[in-house]
Amino acid sequence: MNAFQLDFQTRLKEWHSLRNSLAGADIKDICIEVDRFWQQSPIMNHYLHPVDIPTWPDPWQLLNDNLYCPYARALGMMYTLIMLGIKDVDLVRATDYNSIDVVLVLVENKFVLSYWPNTIESNKITDFEIKKVINIKPLIDKIK
Repeated sequence: MNAFQLDFQTRLKEWHSLRNSLAGADIKDICIEVDRFWQQSPIMNHYLHPVDIPTWPDPWQLLNDNLYCPYARALGMMYTLIMLGIKDVDLVRATDYNSIDVVLVLVENKFVLSYWPNTIESNKITDFEIKKVINIKPLIDKIK
C-alpha cells in the first residue's frame, strides 16, 4: 500500500505507525525504512524553494498538502528522523557523479537518504559533491 495515494488521515496514520515501528531500532534500519517510506511519495519539479525555508510546512502540513519535490521528500525524511530522536541529521544540496543536482539527507555522516530508492546501503557520501548544507534549525523548531 502506498500511503501517498490515500487520504490525509491514512497518510498520517501510516506515518505514525512507521515511527512507532522504528522506536528503539538501530540507526541503519531506521534510515532504510524512513527512506523506503518517503521514496513512495510522487515527485514533482517544484513545490518548496530553499530561499523560503521559514515558510516551509511542518510535518503535518506536508502530509496534508501531499505535494513532494526533492526538497519536500527530503524534508519529510528529516522530520521523521528528528522525531525518532536522531540528532545528527543534515539536509544538503549536492551534485551526484553524473553532475545532477540532488537534495539529500545525511545521517551521522554515514547514511545518505533521498537519492535512489533502496540504495541506502550502497550510497556513500564521497559519491556526492556537497554544494550547501541547509540550516534545519528553523525546521526543527516547527516540531517542538
